[in-house]
Parts: sequence; C-alpha cells; structure tokens
Amino acid sequence: MTSSNPAPGRSLPSTLSITSPEDILVYVPHALGFAPQESLVVLTTAKGRLGATLRVDLPAEGADTSMFVQGVLSFLLGDTEADATLVIVYTEHPWPRLSAPPFDGMVARLESILAVAGMPVRAGWLASASIWRDYFCRDENCCPWPGAPLDAVAHSVLGAELVFAGSSFDASAPDAVLRGAPELTRTDPVAGEVGEVEDARVRYASRCEGRWDSPAQFAVTSGAWDAVVGGPEPLRTDTEVQLTGFLLASIESRTVRDFLLVSACLGSTAALAGAGACGLLAGEARARTHAAADLSADVVLVDVGASRRAVGTAAPAEAAPAASTGGRGPELLYADVLAGRYAGPILWARVDAMASLLPRLAVVSSGEPRAAALTMAGWFEYARGRGSRAAVFLDAAQDAVPGYRLARLLDELLSRGGLPAWARSRSTAWCPGGGRLGEDGS
Repeated sequence: MTSSNPAPGRSLPSTLSITSPEDILVYVPHALGFAPQESLVVLTTAKGRLGATLRVDLPAEGADTSMFVQGVLSFLLGDTEADATLVIVYTEHPWPRLSAPPFDGMVARLESILAVAGMPVRAGWLASASIWRDYFCRDENCCPWPGAPLDAVAHSVLGAELVFAGSSFDASAPDAVLRGAPELTRTDPVAGEVGEVEDARVRYASRCEGRWDSPAQFAVTSGAWDAVVGGPEPLRTDTEVQLTGFLLASIESRTVRDFLLVSACLGSTAALAGAGACGLLAGEARARTHAAADLSADVVLVDVGASRRAVGTAAPAEAAPAASTGGRGPELLYADVLAGRYAGPILWARVDAMASLLPRLAVVSSGEPRAAALTMAGWFEYARGRGSRAAVFLDAAQDAVPGYRLARLLDELLSRGGLPAWARSRSTAWCPGGGRLGEDGS
C-alpha cells in the first residue's frame, strides 16, 4: 500500500472524519509516516476522538507476552484522557480458515489489561500486505474469509482527502528516514567539500584539544550551535566550511555532545547551568582563580557569519529561553533529560532544527564525527517518540564506527521498548508541524 503527493512531509489535517475500519486503516500509515510491518498498533480514543497512535514490534515467538502487554500499557497510560482503544495487528503470519488469528493469546492479554486500566478495546483488525479483516469476528456471513483487499483502502474518501491535503507515507521506517534526510543517500558531494571540511575539523580538533570543557570555550561552542540552530537558513556545508568543521570537531567531545542534547530540549541557558552544576566544566576552578583576560587566550573562536550573529553569539544569555524546571535543581534536570526521565515541556522547534542539521553534518564527515552526528540524530528521533526511525540512524552510526558506544547504548534502550517520559504525555509529546496532540480535537 503506497501513497505519494507533490509535497511530502506535510502534517495531517487538523480535523478528520473517521467513521469506518477502512478510515482507520488508511489513517494509521499517514499518522506514523510509514506502513507498519509485523507491528502492533494501538490507537487511543477519548469521547469518540482519536488520541495517540502507538506502534511496537510484535513479540518474538516464545516471548513473554505478559511483559509485552505491560510495556504497551505503560506507554498508553501517558494519555490520561483516553477512555478506549483500537488495535491493529500488522503481520504476514497466515490466518487459516476457521482457526484463531495470529497472536490471539497476546491480544487477549492486552484486552484484559486495557479493560482493567479503563481503556477497553472497542474494535480490532488484522492487516497484511494484501488483505485486512476484523480481528474479533468469526462469522463468515459478515466477515468473509480470507478478508477484504487492502489496496481498496488507499482509494477511500479519507485516503484521497489526506493525499490532497499533502500527507504521505513511506513503505518502511528506513524509507521514511531517507526521505526526511535525503543527504544520507548522496553519493556525489561537491568536489573537495568533504576534504575541506575534514581539514577544518582536524584543525579545530587539534586547537581545542583539552579545552572543550573549559567554561569560556563551552560558551563559545554553545553560541556557535545556537547561531546555526536558530538561523534563518540551513547550514551550507559547501560554503560554510570552517563553521561545519568546528561543529563536527565539537561533537567528538562527549561533554559537548551530551550538552547539545539537553540544550536542544531545554535551551542553552538551562543546559549550561546543568552542565556546570554536574561538574562537567573542568575549567570551573581555573575560572575562579584566573582573570578573564588570561582565559581568553584559551578560547578558539569560529566565524558564524554576519547573517547568523544576530541569532546566536558566544554569550549564553542570548541562547533560547529555558523551559520550566519544575522545581528541580539544574543538575537533576540535566541528568533527567539525558536519561529520558524529564516529564516537562520540550522546545520542539530547536529539536526539529537539530534533527534537520545533524544528517547534513554526517554526509560531509566520516569515522567518529559521522557516528556522533548520526547517533545524536537517532537520539532526537527517540526524543520525538519515533523509535523505528531512531534505529535506522543508530544502525548507520555503527556502520561508520562499529561498536560506537553511544549508539550501542541507545540501541539497547530502544530494544527494551524505552520512550522518554515527555513522549508519554499528550501535553508534552512531539507532534509534526509543531502542534500538540489533542489541542485541536484531531
């Protein structure tokens, strides 16, 4: 089942009329951005309106389905307004005539646990690459075997409405990632571009060795990233070679890399405070015993360009405003974001900008800088609640540097079904186009 339109990547219309199983089946891949495969999809509803859409890989054969459904429930509890659910099993497992459907034991457990949680399953379907049918109906008079053709769903009125509105989806999560970051497939970079960027990266890495975590250099580095992330135009890696090299050199530092994850989510001011409170700035003691003039000799500056100077500078006070701390100290706030425990608001415009920038840095780099950029891109997909897409970036990172530690750790987190706390709440989760789930009744 495929769909295309002249303006890929646009978000769903704010209001949709969904009145039939066909409408649900055509809606799900548009909501996810790709066609699910071997997946369980659960949609929450609240007073007859659709809420969150959750997709998880189906459990492996012989897996503990009780643990699996408990994990599904833990995700759905974040939608505190939900009063019912809909389930779809996407699989190529056969459903022989007059027999139980695939994964019926798991679905039965899920039904039971959701009913107890106040989110009873109201309806469910099975969908393969070619057919769909009601998951719970055994009467062939109303639900004839083997099912209805899935291709017809794409031609429904709702399907046409979604395509006309500019919505589309891809055949798989990797395809969705490559459409969102086409630079990753680029095989013909501008002559000399990669070499020039690498020369600049090596030069900045050498000059800043041992200095990335000094307070003064940290402020300069933060300002450079703010200028690019908040700039009116995307970074031009072919012409802004020095700046590109500086950014790539900086993310070889674990301290800078972690800081940038927090900075994108909370703003530079809160992230700088958190990094200092956590003792990550090794030059703090030196800063207290030396004059500012002495420290300035240790700072390596980079020209961010006149068009970006109004957006970000070396001064942390001019970074984006921080989100509410919820009464927690800066060090706990910093650690909570990195661990996905923070449940407060996220600066999604900054996250989206970082998610767009990092793949473009990856395409003009190799080795550890490329692995770092791809892993950070994966982390931001994780932050947006899109684990399938995150896994694609993490695989690419480990292709660049086999066994890359940060990619491996995040991959293990995803394999355990991890989602950050902010992605579990309707009020704080990411929504394409910068909206918020439920704020317009969609």
